Amino acid sequence: MIDSTPVSARRGILNLLSDSSFRSLLVSQGVFDLAVFMRISAQSWVVYDLTGSEIWVGAAAGARAAPVIVMGMLGGVVADRFSKRAVISSALFWMSSLVLVAALLTSTDTAEAWHYVAIAVGVGIGAAAQGPSFFALVTELVPRSQLSRANGMVMLVGTSGEMIGPALVGLIIASYGASAIFWVIAIGYAIGAVLVLRVREPARAERAASAAWADLREAFSYARRTQPLPWLVLLIMAQNLLAVAIFPLLPVYAEEVLDVGPEGFGLMGAAVGAGLLGSAAIVAVFGTHHRGGLVLLFSGMVWDGCMVGFAFSRAFPLSLTFLFVMGLSGMVWVNAVLRMFQNAASDEMRGRVMSLYVLSMDMFPLGWLWGGTLAAWLGNEEALIISALCGTPIMLIALALSPQLRRA
Repeated sequence: MIDSTPVSARRGILNLLSDSSFRSLLVSQGVFDLAVFMRISAQSWVVYDLTGSEIWVGAAAGARAAPVIVMGMLGGVVADRFSKRAVISSALFWMSSLVLVAALLTSTDTAEAWHYVAIAVGVGIGAAAQGPSFFALVTELVPRSQLSRANGMVMLVGTSGEMIGPALVGLIIASYGASAIFWVIAIGYAIGAVLVLRVREPARAERAASAAWADLREAFSYARRTQPLPWLVLLIMAQNLLAVAIFPLLPVYAEEVLDVGPEGFGLMGAAVGAGLLGSAAIVAVFGTHHRGGLVLLFSGMVWDGCMVGFAFSRAFPLSLTFLFVMGLSGMVWVNAVLRMFQNAASDEMRGRVMSLYVLSMDMFPLGWLWGGTLAAWLGNEEALIISALCGTPIMLIALALSPQLRRA
């Protein structure tokens, strides 16, 4: 339930931040998110400088998603078997070592494009281990009544990293060269790893030894019989695959439709980011409504309506407004999804359930590919209309068929 007064909202924030373990975990994730977006931006710059090829840039950016999709469930098995704090810290140290390799290759001018693709795959393996353990640990540290607010704070630091990271990359590359940025990123991952070690992890219940495949089978069995998880997983995968066609079309609209050039394209991205950041701040302060299914429906309707409005807008200020509102509604939607997964997880299944969340959300990069292909085939406006029709109507069908989703 949303807090009704500024006093209760402020008290909730202070209670969360007074917990040194949650505070250390939050700061660690903030440093991690900043390093993630700095690495993606720096890698894109260096790979394009080496090859002049958008295909290589896309390959290096998308390579990280493959291990998360393929190995995401194994990350949940690891989270349920071992110390989540140790898993997160080890994953961050692993990513730091990989970025150190990138720093050395870049510094010595011996790097080739495939090196960065291979490093991105390695980073994706670390992310497949880190993600489920992180979200499961947040759930263990925070009371259920405060999960929405805690998730908002996590998303707030993540969105801040998304906005600040690329700007820092530009400044550092301009001042010190491309290799310097990788040294900074490696140090950032290492700092995040050390901060996680300060978290006092709740005691874990002893589990009988079992094979990894048995744990995976148990996870799928649990998800199948625990409503509304089956509908939630299918819905989130569908939304991230089919309802995000707007993102690959932003540069097309900037250049060919609105004629605002690269500066306008940057403002379009900033409008979405500002909406995400503002919404994350609101959720961090006030939380969200306890009926997650209704939150998904209404925030999704706003998203889809703005996407159709953007499709036909030929006024740049109006287009920016649509994008800003999409950012606002998108963060509310993600927060509700995350809280519903957290609430559906039992103590012994928490890591594996959160790996389903990570897996479902990592369909998002494939949605870019689908949206771009659809636009090339049918046209820009048609692609955005079809994408919107794959959003709200699918959500309405899921709510109609799942009473548990309506009540979640």
